[in-house]
Amino acid sequence: MPLKNKTILLGLNELNFDYIKFYINQGLLTNFKKILEIQPTIETISENEYKLLEPWVQWVTIHSGKSYQEHTIFRLGDIVNKPELSQIFEELEAEGLSVGAVSPFNAENRLKYPSFFVPDPWTKTNPSGNWIVKALYQAVHQSVNDNAKSKLNLKSMISLGLGLLLYVPISRWFHYVKTILKAKNPGAKALILDSLLADVHLTLWKKHKPDFSNLFLNSGAHIQHHYLFNSKAYQGNLKNPDWYCPNGYDPLIQILSEYDYQIGELLKLRDIKLIITTGLHQQPHEYLTFYWRLKEHVKFADMIGIKNFLEILPRMSRDFLVKFKNETDTLNAENLLNSFYASKDDIKIFEVDNRGTSLFVELVYPNDINENDSIYSKESKFKLDSFKSYLAFVAIKNGEHNGIGYLTSNFNLEVDNQIKLTKLKSIIKKVALSED
Repeated sequence: MPLKNKTILLGLNELNFDYIKFYINQGLLTNFKKILEIQPTIETISENEYKLLEPWVQWVTIHSGKSYQEHTIFRLGDIVNKPELSQIFEELEAEGLSVGAVSPFNAENRLKYPSFFVPDPWTKTNPSGNWIVKALYQAVHQSVNDNAKSKLNLKSMISLGLGLLLYVPISRWFHYVKTILKAKNPGAKALILDSLLADVHLTLWKKHKPDFSNLFLNSGAHIQHHYLFNSKAYQGNLKNPDWYCPNGYDPLIQILSEYDYQIGELLKLRDIKLIITTGLHQQPHEYLTFYWRLKEHVKFADMIGIKNFLEILPRMSRDFLVKFKNETDTLNAENLLNSFYASKDDIKIFEVDNRGTSLFVELVYPNDINENDSIYSKESKFKLDSFKSYLAFVAIKNGEHNGIGYLTSNFNLEVDNQIKLTKLKSIIKKVALSED
């Protein structure tokens, strides 16, 4: 017998609900207001160590119900190497529910009969759906992972165009045209991406009507990280340069207004239980930190002397993964990367995590870089002039992670005002399997 209610898990990654409440008090975000009047925010508590307060760690906790110490997933994409780690998606399918997902964060597609499954852009797992959905996924993957170059290849542009044509209602086209015309505005490309993911999810949901679906949206986190100081809700003293984000322009309300619209569309669906959660939230960063990303990872690795690597996989923002055949080559590359410092201030360039035959590398140099600045290796004595020519400027850090997340819904969840994040999976499963 089919279940009466269908459950949608909406992941609004890292949103700060204090800022949402600020805008609500300004007469904005009416659908957020409706939700919070039904279920005031419940706090979720995650890890104690700051290095573990990463969304690719905490969303695995949500999907698995396990803490980091239990699931040990520390890198984005590593879920594909943990087939023994059970996820909520296949568990609900095993209970007889139909399941769909769009961009579930750090999740592997293990569904036998998915209604649809569009992976996040960074996790190497197979998409499920028709050829257009798969092509759209590849286009999003390319656009996100090549974001430092700010270029789309022709195939991706065609796929995104087909996605807009076939999966976006005509009533939304004006929104996309208006946003595309303002694509140079800070946060506009991120807004387009989440708009597309949400519209695709809604179209797929209406077609397949899965018992459980998950939509994960990350652009709010991106905008908080990089433009929070421009938000009217921000009460601190730091300010972004006008060349970076113009004074008086607030990218945060732009993305929150889009989320508010999408919540309104989901609330129109019949017999829907909507659960919204953030995993973490962001608080203001206390000083200006610059983010840089390598333009061409393989070319750079060859130039500085990294030997015998198999492949290099760009990750989010300034991070990348380097794979090797053996531990010796991995260790040699680790030592070399760790030896690089900026010539002008002797600050370290990279942080490296060695996992045996792969390295997870973060470009952590925090300061502005001039055209003539160089870096040097304390190990090999190699010096690279004009370091900036090998980099793309990503952003100035505005927000940083806080281990408290938020949970709300369009019904009374009947749980304590504060819960451990590890408990969220069981709460979601209980709701999804309930027939009332």
